[in-house]
Amino acid sequence: MNRMAKRGFTLIELLVVIAIIAILAAILFPVFAQAREAARKTTCLSNTKQVTLAALMYVQDYDENPPLTMATDGLTFFYTWQDLIQPYAKNYGLLICPNSPYKSTDPNGIEYWMSYGMIPAASADGTGYSNYLTRTAPWFQNYVPGGIKYDGISGVSADDKGGAGYNYKFNPGDHPSTPIAGVARPSEFAYIFDSGSYEAFHGAYGLQTALGFCGGWIGYDYSFFGPQPRHSGGSNKCVVATRSTDYGVGMFNVAFFDGHSKSMKAGQFLQLNPNDPTTLRYLWPTN
Repeated sequence: MNRMAKRGFTLIELLVVIAIIAILAAILFPVFAQAREAARKTTCLSNTKQVTLAALMYVQDYDENPPLTMATDGLTFFYTWQDLIQPYAKNYGLLICPNSPYKSTDPNGIEYWMSYGMIPAASADGTGYSNYLTRTAPWFQNYVPGGIKYDGISGVSADDKGGAGYNYKFNPGDHPSTPIAGVARPSEFAYIFDSGSYEAFHGAYGLQTALGFCGGWIGYDYSFFGPQPRHSGGSNKCVVATRSTDYGVGMFNVAFFDGHSKSMKAGQFLQLNPNDPTTLRYLWPTN
């Protein structure tokens, strides 16, 4: 009677199988990482749209005036636009980008400031100028010329009872937001976007020339002023040695004043306005 001999795998066969598994893993792991990154970017894109819709609901209830960038009496309270839209958003979690390292939704902290921002009107912040200008710097000239005008529409209410340190150097007094009728191209005006600060570091530094600079809150990473290219190979940090590459490779999510959102690269976003080439197409509320 014939009996089949029991036979196991040889060492070479096992090594071949292990090698095949290792090759497949090396091929698939980057794909999985890309899928996770795409999911984070999509979640962030959804957040920008939802918080913008909440801000537009605020607009309808306040005589067509957008929420202020910030409001403070300089002593007892400090509200950002993220706080002002909460009656409509009802969720501080929407203010956290999955790709931001700052996750706390505690309204008594500042981490919820550091995922999305809106640029205030230059006349309302501490510059005293009528608009902002792009920076003249070699690395930034890869994306946009220096001295190009841009501006925001959000106002400020900043009492200086506590001094400049308590109103974050914003121009003291009540400076209303630009009404929606003052925005000529709502579908092309970048309203809320990925940023390292609630006011995209415009106002707190008191600079007219801002896009092309980097800054941060004490104890936190430095970020790009304006839109923050933290997705798709970009970085939440602005590092001098790599900022040119990071800014160009990364993408940021932008919500426009008509309520739609999309992801954009720096080169796509920093276009000159065909109606007035001395201004930025997506950051100029008029003409």
